[in-house]
Amino acid sequence: MKGRSTKVWLGILCLLLVVGIAGIFFVHSAREPGGLVRITWNDTLQGTYPLSEDQTLTYESNSGQCNRVTIRGGVVFMEEANCPDQICVHHAPTDQTADPIVCLPNRLVVEVIPAQ
Repeated sequence: MKGRSTKVWLGILCLLLVVGIAGIFFVHSAREPGGLVRITWNDTLQGTYPLSEDQTLTYESNSGQCNRVTIRGGVVFMEEANCPDQICVHHAPTDQTADPIVCLPNRLVVEVIPAQ
């Protein structure tokens, strides 16, 4: 009985490993260099900006939320944010689609999209 239980768990582990590898492949295959940056704040489109034009954009709310998004050298990154976890600030600069930078506490989403 013990041998059969071990085989079942080993099968489940192998299945999870295959699904995980397939998921990683799928995510990486969906990424490609983009040409524009789309910024959404509080579910409202703030603007679309070319990755080829260096600029810094600051978003501040009356309630004290603040984010600074920088486009420089063909990549976009979150230069500064006053959110508690700083996950968005630690996200690597990107020029890839399917690799959004999200500041969840401040409800700011930075996405690279294909040039149109």
